[in-house]
Amino acid sequence: MEDETNDLTNLGLCLSVLSLEPTVGKMVIFSHLLGCARAASSMAVAMSYKSPFVLPPPFMRKEADQSKIAISENSESDQITVLNALRTKDSFARRGGDGRFFDYCRRNFLGASTMNMISDLRRNISRELASLGFPQSNDSGYHNRNGDNDAAFLQATIAAGLYPNIASRRRGEANFSTITNRKAKVHISSVNACRGQPLSSKCQVGEGEVEFIIYGEMTRGISSFTMSQTTHLASALPLILLCGNLRVRPAELKVDESDAKKKRGKSSVLSVDDWILFLCGEEEASNLVVLRRRLDNAFLHLVANPAFGLTKLTPAEKDAVETLGMVLKSSHRAAPGR
Repeated sequence: MEDETNDLTNLGLCLSVLSLEPTVGKMVIFSHLLGCARAASSMAVAMSYKSPFVLPPPFMRKEADQSKIAISENSESDQITVLNALRTKDSFARRGGDGRFFDYCRRNFLGASTMNMISDLRRNISRELASLGFPQSNDSGYHNRNGDNDAAFLQATIAAGLYPNIASRRRGEANFSTITNRKAKVHISSVNACRGQPLSSKCQVGEGEVEFIIYGEMTRGISSFTMSQTTHLASALPLILLCGNLRVRPAELKVDESDAKKKRGKSSVLSVDDWILFLCGEEEASNLVVLRRRLDNAFLHLVANPAFGLTKLTPAEKDAVETLGMVLKSSHRAAPGR
């Protein structure tokens, strides 16, 4: 809402039309800026409906987990795992292979009726978006310019929508910490809880690094909180450029006297909602803050005039959107292997 009038913002008006949870709807709206609307609509519907994976009998649990990991294609994401399954279903549908689709579901512990329902519900979201002036999710255009299979954009879209549902941990830690300092684990139904997945064991990132995870829901378990609908975030850049309120301040580093002159004033702290802190160079921090402001303005213009797409953006905002795509892909490629 607007602070002064309590009227709905343009984003709020868009979310009020979509038959999705606000965070999931925000993910869909952001996907138009990021150019992966088709994939985001599929993930959004899947998040809003029950999981298509059926509960296997105990003696087949290992086989079911292996199938789920195979479908995930090492994405470490429940949302992308279901997206991959829907993509396979669409492939069968185009070739008229209903029999092969049902066999695929049986072999991979998927409920065929649930998959069909999720597939049908995608049309509803597309119609709702069209009523707001956004293009049809499956159409070609600016909103699908980055395809539906690039993990860098899919992770960024999920983070932009689900924030502040972010948790983190450091090397050697088994549990994650949330913004409210709750300790949580990945829910057993998640692909990230399967044996052998990096997030199912203690954190293995380097010293001084932080591992981030995005989650859709958190519930209280018997002994701890658990997170479902989880996605590992390979790079922290989506948090800096798309989430919360970004602030910058000079870093006060404790350095040796011999290095004081060399390092003083050369580092800054970027903070997302005064919770997630990043230490970086002064120039890099300044550039990121400028880019973030232009992206915020671009998003506001997009939701205010969805029918015009990116054409109403200023040249600086268009450059910012293009730069966003380049830095997201670059940071994702530069992420350490897992």
